[in-house]
Order: sequence, then structure tokens, then C-alpha cells
Amino acid sequence: MPEKYLALMAAAAAERAFQPGEILVREGDPANRFFLIQNGRVALQAHRPAVGDVPIQFLSEGDVLGWSWLFAPFVWRFQARAIEPTNALVLDGGHLLVASETDHAFGYELMTRISQTIIRALQATRKRLLETGSRPALRFPAKNLFEFQPNIQSLEERIARHPFLHGLSVQHLNRLGECARPTEFETGQLIFQTGDPADRFYLLEQGSVSLEARRENGPIQIQIIGPGDVLGWSWLFDPYLWNFDARALERTSALFFYGTWLREWCAQNPDFGYELMKRVAQIVLQRLQATRQLLIEATPA
Repeated sequence: MPEKYLALMAAAAAERAFQPGEILVREGDPANRFFLIQNGRVALQAHRPAVGDVPIQFLSEGDVLGWSWLFAPFVWRFQARAIEPTNALVLDGGHLLVASETDHAFGYELMTRISQTIIRALQATRKRLLETGSRPALRFPAKNLFEFQPNIQSLEERIARHPFLHGLSVQHLNRLGECARPTEFETGQLIFQTGDPADRFYLLEQGSVSLEARRENGPIQIQIIGPGDVLGWSWLFDPYLWNFDARALERTSALFFYGTWLREWCAQNPDFGYELMKRVAQIVLQRLQATRQLLIEATPA
């Protein structure tokens, strides 16, 4: 980070030490803090009746804890407990949000880093879930209530209607409309596969897509996404490769954007970059929370 942004972060930070067994955050409490772990070890836990506290993830030096302060309802969805002496920098989430809204260049920098951290946590949680031997439950997101209207011909109108871009300025929507491309996939068509270069970002309008992990005995479905959702964010970060397969389960319509173009525009226009990265962070966080819930449910009683 540039020094001026590090100064913003430092203004919202305090050093804390936690002893083994000490609670850093408690499930259900207001979420207003952000932890940078300097050393030690912290367990993320969720309470499950008849089982007790189920470990979700372990954090150590260099890891980040907590992002429930980013979005409503601003409450912790898990418990974090130190399992050995731990030191952390504790940042004020409210201060960071205000600073981000005031300076979108800082907000873009912060949201980009947070999004990358959440994506890594999602990938690690999916891997742990698959290692349990449990087949993930398949669930459409709430956004599947989105209805595609084939009579709308303008790309600008189609973009403006998509839930992922709700609230974006007319200027940004129009710019996106200039660069969007409509596409369709037939039933069973492979949209992209693990290890291929990640260079596209899709807004799903109609149909459904299966996200799949490869295993020796065949692909395992991770999640099914449908109209109103988005597909693909590996174009955001090095090494720009897909981490899973995506396959159309039925005839599917979508709008796509080239990832390289989006990255370049974000860098040139921090106002747009900040708005885009906020939306990416929220979508990935929703999928992480859903995957963690499946992991909790897969833990033997």
C-alpha cells in the first residue's frame, strides 16, 4: 500500500495481545473490528447444538480476521478464540468504511485486498468440505428471483437491471454497456475449466450453471448459480487461472466482460473500481458463509 494509505490504516489501529482461550469476537455480537494477526494462533468456530464449537478455520501470522463489519447486518457470524498467545493489530472497521467512502482510491485498494483474502478463504473452505467426503448441498442464491426479459434489447438496460450492478451510476452503467457482450451456452456446454486462463466475467440472466471440482471419480458439484448471479472472479488476481469448472445445466444466457478490460478500467477509474470491488466482496462473502455452514453441518455429531 502507498504510505498515505498505510497512515490511514494506522490511524484506526491499536495493538492487542490475547491469551490462550480468550475470545476475540463472539458470534452474534456487533461486528466493528478488523484483525491483522502478527503472531500466535486463532481458531474460528461456530456453535452447533449437540456438538459444541465446531472449528471452521485456523489463523496465524500474516492472516486476516473479520470482515462482517463490511456489510449489513454488521454482526459476527462466528466466534474467534486464541488457542495460543496471540498478538494482533485491531482496526476500527467504521473508520475504514468512512475513509473508503471519502477516498475511493483508498477504498478500491482496501476492497481489492479484502476480496482476495475472502476468495482464498472460500477456496480453502471448499477444499475442506470436499475432504469430509460430503457432497455439498446445491442451493440457488436468493437472487434467482431475477427474471430475464427477452423483450429488452438494449445492453445498457439489461446491465442496469442486473442485481449485481444495482445502484451503480448511470455513467458507469453506460460505460459497461459499451463493452458488454451477450452470450449463450447450450445444455452441458463447458464454459471454462480448471487451470485455463481466467479472462471473463459473466452476469447470468437466464438458465443455470454448475460449479464443479475435479476428483478422480469424476466431477463434484460445488454450487449451482442462476439468474441474477455472477460467474467468475479469478481474472482479478494472479495467477489469473480458473480454480474450478463451470458447466451450463440448461440453455443459459449471460452478459460477459473481458477481465483484462475490467482490471484496467478499475485502475484508471477508482470510483468504478471501488464500487465493483464492494460488490465482488459481498458476493464472495455470501458464498463463503454458505460454504462454511455446509462444513459445519458436515461435522460429525
